[in-house]
Amino acid sequence: MSLDKITSTNAWMRLVNTEYDNLDPEELEVKFKSIYLEETGELFEGDVNIFHSSESKAVSETSGYDGTALLISEGNEEKLYVINQGSTDGADWNENIKGPFAGQSKAQAEATKEFVGDAKKQLGVAEESEIISLGHSLGHHNSVVTGIVDDTFDEIYGVNGLQLPPVEVYYYDLEFAKAVNSHFGLKGQDAIFDVPTKELAEFTKDYYKDAPVEVHQKISEDDPLYAVTEKAGFVTFGDVEMIDTNPEVAGIKELIDDIPADVIASFRDLAIDYSIADNKGGVNEVASQLLGVKLEYLEGIKDNMDILQWYAFDHDEFDETIKALKDNLPPLLEKVSVITQNADTIFGRLYEEGYITEDQKNIMIKEVANLEKDLSEAYAAIYENADINENLNELSLYGDYRLYKAFQKLKGSFTGSIENILNSGILERLESIKESHSINEMLNALAGGSKSYSGKDLIYTTTSASGEPIEVNMSAALRLYREGALIFEDKMSAIAKLKKTVHEEIQLAFKEERKKVLDEIYHIESNPKGYAYSRGWMHRYPLYEVESLKVMDNVFPLEKAGLDEQIYEMKSSVDSGYKLIEDYRKAVEDLFAEEEKLSQMFDLVRGI
Repeated sequence: MSLDKITSTNAWMRLVNTEYDNLDPEELEVKFKSIYLEETGELFEGDVNIFHSSESKAVSETSGYDGTALLISEGNEEKLYVINQGSTDGADWNENIKGPFAGQSKAQAEATKEFVGDAKKQLGVAEESEIISLGHSLGHHNSVVTGIVDDTFDEIYGVNGLQLPPVEVYYYDLEFAKAVNSHFGLKGQDAIFDVPTKELAEFTKDYYKDAPVEVHQKISEDDPLYAVTEKAGFVTFGDVEMIDTNPEVAGIKELIDDIPADVIASFRDLAIDYSIADNKGGVNEVASQLLGVKLEYLEGIKDNMDILQWYAFDHDEFDETIKALKDNLPPLLEKVSVITQNADTIFGRLYEEGYITEDQKNIMIKEVANLEKDLSEAYAAIYENADINENLNELSLYGDYRLYKAFQKLKGSFTGSIENILNSGILERLESIKESHSINEMLNALAGGSKSYSGKDLIYTTTSASGEPIEVNMSAALRLYREGALIFEDKMSAIAKLKKTVHEEIQLAFKEERKKVLDEIYHIESNPKGYAYSRGWMHRYPLYEVESLKVMDNVFPLEKAGLDEQIYEMKSSVDSGYKLIEDYRKAVEDLFAEEEKLSQMFDLVRGI
């Protein structure tokens, strides 16, 4: 069946990857048909109807959910494919923190369920039609939550998906929560955090083992999100195909297994906080977000007298800063301390496995230690020199010099350590870990042979006579051929219309007008008396009789109205264009002569 080929080939993963481009419906339909042709060698000739979550009134805008529903049918087949977009921005990563990692939000899972229901209604999906989810990362996660709990989907296909956290499902599914409370003897919702993660994971797996939804996953052995699954107590459902997408390094899970769970949790939280803040405004924003203060407040502090002036003349701003630091420094310091205590293990293992250089390892160990030292000193100074009166909710200032030094450290040393880490290039080196979470690396690991992927496109590679690799972007080649052919077809159509217009509006019009004139002349000359009477001559010359009239006029032939030469030149230009794209096609086919379906793909792409 043609629709089965969407999920039996790489087409579904490429569709999920395309979802991040936020194409309009017409563009997405063309993209789907192009992907289908490239992956199957066949032209999809069915119908595609598209509905995006931005059109749905059932989806809350604040949830951050982004998805697209495609009702695809061909012949007697009809299936609804729902593409759930993964983590892309602050809203998504906030959802990662509050939902999967902290269990405090179910917004996107609920939005997924509501969107599917609305899409079925808006697209007129038949009751018996299968509902299939396609997703990556958080997108896959949202589908699994609502799939196993609400039976929203018949099948779920996920790539490098965020797995299922029992704590989030505990807050999402009331029946599951009751079962957990009964099994573990819990008296309140917060008691869920006291249950050992391994035991809770095992209970969750067993509770949902008979869920009717079929889950199919492809996961990279190097995916950092999957690597923390076990330590975070997440549960994996369905059949899982593990793939080594980056053979040059050991699987990241082996490295993670050597690092204590509390360190992973601290690293995870800091990484997410960093990502959200960095997207908003770089290093200063990172520092502001982590410390909970506006760094610009500290810009005017040059000596200890500035502290007193700030305290005296802008007390509200001073209060806000001190209170924020007293709230934010302890948890931040705790996370950094956990990492510092295990820095040799963390960065040593990253170095051993080839993810970072030895210099970068040393810089990280040094700068994390500096961060802990500066944060500790700053916190001690703030605690000793400024105290909050709980009743009056005001600050009393006990000193100024150590407080001044604390602010200087936060403003300079703290941001300086972050700068040093960034300048070391370690984040660029760790891009390989980030890439292992991507769909592209998975596609390339599965491609094999002469095929590979770059961005959203399919690449063919062959070898030149000199042994050098020659890469051809096949998606771009087919797009060029299709769009070029369409352009030239439009031009030929326009030329044909011009030729027809010249013939009808000039040549035929001239003949018609000429005939009208000649008919009138004939009428005058064949009816001289009638014409003389109508002109009033009989009244002016009653004694005369008009026996004949001769019209003395010439109707000249039509000159300089033909565009044959210009039309010929336009046709020649189009013919040259056709020849260029056909030559391009032949050159590509010659490079990949062994690819039997290639010529057929060029023929079929014009039908999209």
